Amino acid sequence: MKRETPVPGWLLAAALALPLLVLGAPLIEIDDARYAEVPRAMAASGDWILPSLNAMPYVEKPPLWYWLSAASIKAFGAGEAAARLPMFLLALLGAGGIFWLGSWLYSPAIGRSAALATATAGLWLFLAHNLTLDLPVSVFLLWTTAFILRVLEKPEDARWAAPAAWLAAALAFLSKGLISVLFPVLWTVALIGLFPKWRRPALKLLSPGGMALAAAIAAPWFFAVQARRPDFFHTFFIEQHFQRYLTPKYSRGAPWWFYLALLPAGALPWTAPFLSGLAKTLRRPFGDPRSTALALWVVGVIAFFTTSSSKLATYALPVLPHAALLASLSISDGLPAWSRRLCRGLGVLLLLGSAVLVLLWFRLPYLSLPPIGADEALLRRLAALVAAFLACLGAAQLYAPSAKRPAFALGLGGVLAGLCALAGASAASPLISAKELALSVKAAAGPGDELWTYDSYLHGLQFYTGRPVDRMVYFVGEFHYAKRDDANAGRFGDDDEVRALPRAGGRTFVAMKASRRAYFETVAPKGAITSWRVFGPWALAEIRPR
Repeated sequence: MKRETPVPGWLLAAALALPLLVLGAPLIEIDDARYAEVPRAMAASGDWILPSLNAMPYVEKPPLWYWLSAASIKAFGAGEAAARLPMFLLALLGAGGIFWLGSWLYSPAIGRSAALATATAGLWLFLAHNLTLDLPVSVFLLWTTAFILRVLEKPEDARWAAPAAWLAAALAFLSKGLISVLFPVLWTVALIGLFPKWRRPALKLLSPGGMALAAAIAAPWFFAVQARRPDFFHTFFIEQHFQRYLTPKYSRGAPWWFYLALLPAGALPWTAPFLSGLAKTLRRPFGDPRSTALALWVVGVIAFFTTSSSKLATYALPVLPHAALLASLSISDGLPAWSRRLCRGLGVLLLLGSAVLVLLWFRLPYLSLPPIGADEALLRRLAALVAAFLACLGAAQLYAPSAKRPAFALGLGGVLAGLCALAGASAASPLISAKELALSVKAAAGPGDELWTYDSYLHGLQFYTGRPVDRMVYFVGEFHYAKRDDANAGRFGDDDEVRALPRAGGRTFVAMKASRRAYFETVAPKGAITSWRVFGPWALAEIRPR
């Protein structure tokens, strides 16, 4: 059995610190801006019970992330870095969790390699920067499974590990809801069904103190919101859980093979060793129960979301730390021949993609590209960064199979690729952030003016302007819950509201996609629009007062 030298501490530290480089970058539409704005509004209002978005109730998700980010904003001010700081700390907690699990379950070298693999896996690194609730729930689910395994493998530690598992599950529940209970329970039942030696230790998980602690942490917020919003339980549990999973109501369908393609891509640069570790375990599921537990978590979570009517790329995140540990085990044991060939094949494809982008970089002045709100200089910069990103990943894939320290090669490639990806996201901010448009409105709008959106909603508007969008024309989206209230009915509209412009008493600023500008001009009264300003893919119309 091959045993690697542990990856160096400086490389792991560099991987963990990557999100710090863009902590204060402009907020990305949609989720990044939304999950910064809800905490900002919470901190500003002082209402820590009922989350709001655009000054309307927003109860689709539990509050833990909002509380963490709002506390950071309270402490450091309403900026991007303060909003994102807790997510960076959660990413560190996740890497620490897989390091702890790998270290006692196998060895410190395996734990360190798994932490490096988690921190540099593409999907994990992206969501350590782009705010969603999937990283918090993934971190706490990781710790839940780690504590459960501690009870099963070392029952003498159950006195503290079982309550800790319930605590982590409660925090996961406050992060995203029912999956934090469903996944660990089904996984544990499957494990004790496969491995009789774990059945007696599993009884220790039925810790009265742990269950009481979990209920005391998770339950109060739900009952507090239900007391203020009598339809909350139906909205949260029936609509946002069961209907989202069982019906196409939320229009997030995808082919059955969606996660089978997404997970290998999201695990880059660790795809080949992950698949190798998974395949080895599935060939001998009754061999080592430790690796079977990891593989069962990966397969079970992916199978659950594969059968769901609602599929998003971020839903795969909870399996990445366990996949990283499987990858580290495979590297430690020595990659099989087919895995090494796959690694090199991926390297060739990635380098070919990089070469194509370099060619496009030289040909850019002669290409006819659709308008996307970017000038040639920005497109060149982005093409160069994407080419460098692919080259770093490709070189690591080609070199790792023959390297003395494959984990070091893949980790270094992941760090360098991550630098390019984050630099690219920062450079692309004029195309993916509403910051410039929002700051323009903030500087120009007075007390009597109104801010509208047309056929879309820019989530960063309220974060950067500090004022709500007064009317959303042809957009409901995540405001379907708030629209049920008669008090909010006047904040939604259609073209009739546009035709009734201009308003008396103040100007109206209307933000929209630039592609909707021509149609909007046919709807707005002739001569009402005094100016247009374009910000990347978005446009801002200013309509004179009556």
